[in-house]
Amino acid sequence: MERQKKTNGIVIRRFNLNEADQIVTVLTENEGKVSLLAKGSRRLKSKFCGRLEPFYHVSLNYFQGRELGHLDEAEILEVYSPLESDLRAKSILFFMAEITAKLVADGQECLEVYQLLNECLREFEDSHSEIILHAYMVKLLTLLGFMAPWDSCSRSNIRLNLTEPLFLSARDASVVRSGYNEPGDVRLTPSVIRWVNYMQNEKFSRLKLVTPSPGEKAEVYYVMRIVFGNILNTPFRSEAFLHAVSR
Repeated sequence: MERQKKTNGIVIRRFNLNEADQIVTVLTENEGKVSLLAKGSRRLKSKFCGRLEPFYHVSLNYFQGRELGHLDEAEILEVYSPLESDLRAKSILFFMAEITAKLVADGQECLEVYQLLNECLREFEDSHSEIILHAYMVKLLTLLGFMAPWDSCSRSNIRLNLTEPLFLSARDASVVRSGYNEPGDVRLTPSVIRWVNYMQNEKFSRLKLVTPSPGEKAEVYYVMRIVFGNILNTPFRSEAFLHAVSR
């Protein structure tokens, strides 16, 4: 039996089902990630026309079935989409949306992730898009329990001393001291440890005030790719588009 539900959410993915219908994935405030059938939404005269674009913050009424929900009403609350001509900004947002869709399980309670994405989109600016992307990746992994806090060794619980050798444990995305590391753990620089720890703890509004060097950005991204590679078995489709646009 279908249950009627009402919630707010952020559209993170759309899939064309046929000439008239779409399946829309929404990260909601109190129902987790849900996939909804929006019947007739591709028609010009549809009541959903222009209301289900990616990164739109919307109010939804829907009926939840055993597997797929059926969208009944949608109203726009806020629009977070950049200009159509700004391909780089759009590619970064699509990358963030794909990361979210892959890491958050269907129906998983994730109010903090919804709030994180909301805050991130409100603070998103193309001039700071790279650090916002990296910070979102770090914060999302930490919130979902895939990444440990980077202020102490995860195996000795001793506070980190950046003058000693430190390593990334890809197994639990934590930092470990020499002697606690395992074969295959990656040596970390003090710079990347400081940046990841800073991103874990500071708001996006403060992160926009700092400017990491190109080398520091590359290091953080390299670490994130190791962590994601250990969690997911499939590559991110939007990542290739982001790299193509950046070049």
